[in-house]
Amino acid sequence: MSPSDNGTQVLVVLTGADAHDARIVFDALGTAFAPAGPEEGRAAAEDDAAGASLLRSALYEAGEQTGHPQVAAPLRTVVNVTLQGDYGAVDRLCGTLADAFRLERVGEAPGDQEKEVELRLHPHDS
Repeated sequence: MSPSDNGTQVLVVLTGADAHDARIVFDALGTAFAPAGPEEGRAAAEDDAAGASLLRSALYEAGEQTGHPQVAAPLRTVVNVTLQGDYGAVDRLCGTLADAFRLERVGEAPGDQEKEVELRLHPHDS
């Protein structure tokens, strides 16, 4: 299902995140929004044998926020985030990530019915 199939779903794609940081981001979003996809798809993949970061994705139901984001531990590295979905739903997830992490907005690609936003989440000490 693409995010446009349901106006409140947002696809979240992480790059540059190891399993630890991916779990922190996905768990924080999971305390604020209901997952719209299978839980095993979120940060379940381990790093490869060389320790390289993998692309990780999750789908969230962002029609309304169900709680405040809870961050279990600080990020260890910068995490690149791509959000794709309905304008309002993407804006809600951006706001939630800004409340939970030090956020840098990198770019935006607007479309007719949905948009894609590029973000960087920074550890608080960098």
